[in-house]
Amino acid sequence: MEHPVYVNAMDEKQLELYCELSNHPTSSDDLTRLVSLVLMPLTCILGILGASICVIVFTRKQMRSSLNIYLAGLSAFDLILLIMSLLIYPAMNICVLQGNRGQTCHFFWRSSLVTYPISLIAQTASVWTCVAITVDRFLAVKYPLHMRVWCTPRCAMVVLGCIAMISVVYKLPSVFELGLDECGRLMTTQLRKHPLYIIFYISYGNLLLLLMIPWIVIIVLNVIIVKAVHAAYRLRRELCLNQPIEDENRCTKMATVTIVAFILLNSLSGINNVIEGFDLDVPGHRYRIPLGNLLVCVNSASNILIYSIFGQRFRKLCVELFLCKGYYSPNRNSGEHKTYLAPENSTRRASSTYVMVDNSRRPSNAYIGLLAVE
Repeated sequence: MEHPVYVNAMDEKQLELYCELSNHPTSSDDLTRLVSLVLMPLTCILGILGASICVIVFTRKQMRSSLNIYLAGLSAFDLILLIMSLLIYPAMNICVLQGNRGQTCHFFWRSSLVTYPISLIAQTASVWTCVAITVDRFLAVKYPLHMRVWCTPRCAMVVLGCIAMISVVYKLPSVFELGLDECGRLMTTQLRKHPLYIIFYISYGNLLLLLMIPWIVIIVLNVIIVKAVHAAYRLRRELCLNQPIEDENRCTKMATVTIVAFILLNSLSGINNVIEGFDLDVPGHRYRIPLGNLLVCVNSASNILIYSIFGQRFRKLCVELFLCKGYYSPNRNSGEHKTYLAPENSTRRASSTYVMVDNSRRPSNAYIGLLAVE
């Protein structure tokens, strides 16, 4: 007489014994624990708060421009990356400390099937959004007369949508890189172990599409932008140009600093990807990997500091939205509430009459300026 229930119970016990015997606990050093359990969560939590503020501010009607649309998209991708990092790294290190057993390990193993590909998609989109920001500033600096046609909010949203879709398609294979074994533990699939997949997709694909091509474009265009900004400052001093040029240069400086911070803080992670992709024998693996991951999160979390330092309108909206709505009241006699527009023909200043229009007489999203009346 057969007893299927008893046999199934024995199978479960045998499987549990097999999983227990085949379990190989790993250890982590002090630096990895410090990064994964203290620095990474703190950075991610603060970064999530900062990225959320950036998304809210840059999507306001008052901030509607091509650059701000790109910065809103970059903040959104950073927000996703920080959330995924907060779910991955602390749980992974706690699982290691618990000897690869327990509820935290099961949470990490199951959640990684989702968080891992999403984090790669967000990171890819962040890289190419930085390229889009660089191109936007390049066009604004080198071709200012065509800026209103080429660098529009609608165009920026289309570009961001294309970046997001291409990033999803490009990183879609990563969904099939991980799986769960019979014990429910995380494992790499046969796809991830295939030599051709490792060589062409992981090694050369990531090297070209996530490192060499975007970084070369970013570095070359930023060198041109910096030279053009210096030339614009010299021209401004000679011709005494008015406020809109200064605002445009300030936006360009903010974008340039954002890109430079991106390159510096992502360099170690890029080096780690090259070492892993080409299976190079480079010492310091235990230190490079956690520090590289931490610096990526620091980059995503620190952009709000750059925007606050260089973005006058960003600071103003942050104060109005989150601190004191009446602080930047239109009734305050401050030069920050007036935008100056040079007359169309700057060589005919003697025949121009200047009329000052105050912000308190118009809606907040109206264009207020110094008008030249012939």
